[in-house]
Amino acid sequence: MEESSNANNLYRAPDAEVTPVAEGAETPLFYVVSPAKFSLLFWTTMGLYDLYWQYKNWYLYREARGGGGLPVLRALFSIFFAPSLFHRMAKEAREAGLNGGVSPLLLAVVYVVCTLGTNLTGLVPGYGVRALAAQWIGLACLIPIWWTLLQCQKRVNAALGDGPGRANHRLTRANWIWIVLGALLWLSTLLSLVLWAAGTLPG
Repeated sequence: MEESSNANNLYRAPDAEVTPVAEGAETPLFYVVSPAKFSLLFWTTMGLYDLYWQYKNWYLYREARGGGGLPVLRALFSIFFAPSLFHRMAKEAREAGLNGGVSPLLLAVVYVVCTLGTNLTGLVPGYGVRALAAQWIGLACLIPIWWTLLQCQKRVNAALGDGPGRANHRLTRANWIWIVLGALLWLSTLLSLVLWAAGTLPG
């Protein structure tokens, strides 16, 4: 029973030897970043970090495997390409001796549905209660999107022998710039929603 449990544990030590990502080492197969840093950058940029995350993973995969061309387009149209990326990450993790974790199919379905949700809610016309509710639903859809990407990030880190993401856990100057810009974006968005609600709801 214990052996079966260990076999399905994504985060246990792999059977195959995995070389940790280190400074000066060859380019990793996927993008390594600590879960804490990933979450911070995702939320402070209101999910826009997803674009960079998708681009960086496709770029590194293309350099390592020769597939996954046009990483910029794949990032911009991630709703079509993310499922393939999730499956490739799971496949590389299995080949590194890591099993278990959330099914890439489930992650793909959640990601696609919720990304569609954020896109469609932004198209709701008008300034009434329905449009206001749509905006809040769009923001709420960021939660499952963050969850799917975080599961993929943990899988990638473990497969590359750097579960905590130590190779990329510090915030750079560029990161701080994006955090400040993201905070301003959050402030303006929430302020506009509050003002919108004040003008929409009967008083």
